[in-house]
Amino acid sequence: MPRVDDDAGPFVRDVTTTDERGWRVVRYHYALAEAAHAIRDVETASASGAMLVAPPSTWLLHPDAETPGLFRLHVTADGGSTFVASTHPAADGSPDTYEARADTLDGAGFAAFGRFHVETVTSGAAQVLVAISPTGLALTDAEVAAWAKSAVDAIGGYLRGTFPVRRTLVVVEGRGGGGAVRGETIGEGGPSVLLRAGPSLTRATVRSDWVMTHELIHVVLPSMTRDHMWLTEGIPTYVEPIARTRAGLMAPEQMWKELVEGVPQGLPEPGDQGLEKTHTWGRTYWGGSLFCFLADVRIREATGNARSFDDAIRGIVATGADVESHWEMPQLLEVGDRATGTHVLADLYAEHGLARTDVDLPALWRRLGVSVEGGHVRFDDAAPLAAVRRGIAGR
Repeated sequence: MPRVDDDAGPFVRDVTTTDERGWRVVRYHYALAEAAHAIRDVETASASGAMLVAPPSTWLLHPDAETPGLFRLHVTADGGSTFVASTHPAADGSPDTYEARADTLDGAGFAAFGRFHVETVTSGAAQVLVAISPTGLALTDAEVAAWAKSAVDAIGGYLRGTFPVRRTLVVVEGRGGGGAVRGETIGEGGPSVLLRAGPSLTRATVRSDWVMTHELIHVVLPSMTRDHMWLTEGIPTYVEPIARTRAGLMAPEQMWKELVEGVPQGLPEPGDQGLEKTHTWGRTYWGGSLFCFLADVRIREATGNARSFDDAIRGIVATGADVESHWEMPQLLEVGDRATGTHVLADLYAEHGLARTDVDLPALWRRLGVSVEGGHVRFDDAAPLAAVRRGIAGR
């Protein structure tokens, strides 16, 4: 029997089935607006003014069992309405038609219906489609597009090229209250990011936002299993402020202040069994970031600052993998180490991924020549690793 997501089932109406020219044809109505206001779950259905956001698994009837091949859909929007989806445009170029592997349908990325505006941000051959809520935002459409453009350009600069993913959908929803920006990335069937921003994100504050860049870094990297979430989240947590600093969006002093104050949250606590088996918030985000930071320092030390963690990430991206790709840890470590000409990632994984290993952060800060005193950052250019410190934040 055809189905939709469990929570979305009550909103399927008037289902009829007929046989037409050898096809089993199913017709139905789906009360998406009703579902969005009732469910209010960004992974199933939500509403932001006249924009309704829901992945195809919410509203597209599909078989119970996993099916080989492609699913294909054609959408005709009524006058004044817009439809946009992360699902790939049809390979044959048919207008308003989308397709992806059928086995990705249950986890497919976001789609949006209704009355809203779409801005297109380009970077080389890449397009980032930005669907913008008509309500709940303090930014104009042009300012939202500029926010996305700054993140896309910062990532392209970090990679020493352009944004590498050919087509990405970013949906920006308005949300009530002040609140921080919240983001989520889904890669199945086509990369998509959902950002929920409130009126506290203004033209004056958007420059300091990190969430757009963080989520778009997820887009350019392969996905891994939940056991490796510490590295899936750790890489964007570490790379984002570096990319924004090099793009001139963040002062080096602020970048180092956040790193010095942030990475201690990723240190192991009593009972820790290594990053692979300790799934706390601190170990996932800041523990993963600490792993990347230690890798960066070690690679630069081993190569006289000629190679860095940057090269590991560029090597991974150069394979053509992105968030739609599914990698295992050995592949990521091998590709990253090959790009740096070292064994740093594999060695650190054995030390920190599979066992508890303590880190003497005060000693490392002294070697790098960075300290935070009374909220102010001080640099010591006579420190043994001052050149490494400058290389990490430098353009």
